[in-house]
Amino acid sequence: MDILVIDRESLTNQLISSKLQARGHTVVMEPNKNEAFEKIKIGNFDCILLDPAPLSDARPVMIGIWKSLRAHMKPYLIMLSKTATQEEAIAAGTNDVLLKPFSVMDLDTKIGNAERLIEITRHLAKEDNVHSTGGMIGKAAFNQLFLSAIDRSFRYGERSFIVFLSMINYDAIVAALGAAAAEETLQKLTEKVTSMRRQSDVIGRLGASDFGILLQRPQYETEPADAFTRFCEIIDKFYNTFKDPAAAPQLELSLVSLPQGALHEERIVPSQAADQEKEEGGNV
Repeated sequence: MDILVIDRESLTNQLISSKLQARGHTVVMEPNKNEAFEKIKIGNFDCILLDPAPLSDARPVMIGIWKSLRAHMKPYLIMLSKTATQEEAIAAGTNDVLLKPFSVMDLDTKIGNAERLIEITRHLAKEDNVHSTGGMIGKAAFNQLFLSAIDRSFRYGERSFIVFLSMINYDAIVAALGAAAAEETLQKLTEKVTSMRRQSDVIGRLGASDFGILLQRPQYETEPADAFTRFCEIIDKFYNTFKDPAAAPQLELSLVSLPQGALHEERIVPSQAADQEKEEGGNV
């Protein structure tokens, strides 16, 4: 990624730059905020780390960044702070916070989240004619709701999560039983995924065999994880309804929070599919 670090502390700049450059990222350091705004105008940064100090309010810095942007896609923004909470950082308009003094593990985690969210954003923005079907909205409509969920997190502090589901054995079913059998399995899976939704959930078709479930405004802390577990259990039982195991769908599921892009859960369902993948990986 192309990364800009805005911080008056030279030691922080040097530490972040050395660690990220060692991982293959391109890093530009700029201690002066006005000079940083000028660099943003002519650059195209994927991620910006900023310390608003000596200002106690990060909003003026954020406004300067927003006014300087020329890219269609906003960069991932990480607030550098000694005291700010994640909620305060998001309310200020950033995706997350990295507390000082930071550890290399924390830095890697935050940058990993940035890469994940950027990848998701680019994938959803890509036009590939995935339309609504079987009670699911199309990819373009899902993308608009995704962007709206991120915007609401900045404006109102609303939390959102996405469960991504991908049928990983579609090609294997085609090879074993033919394209018609694979399409029949996919159709049944589409119907099952649609039936899984709660009233507040939004389901989108994101690819030929990829789906997304937007979990909006969770009412309690563990609700997204509980929903993810329930979805996995439903898919596990659904798998067992197929008389021919070769035609049964195997899914990779992941739970990602917005606007951080943090990966909270990841699982392959059914469990025997995960065991099979491990065995195949060990035999390579």
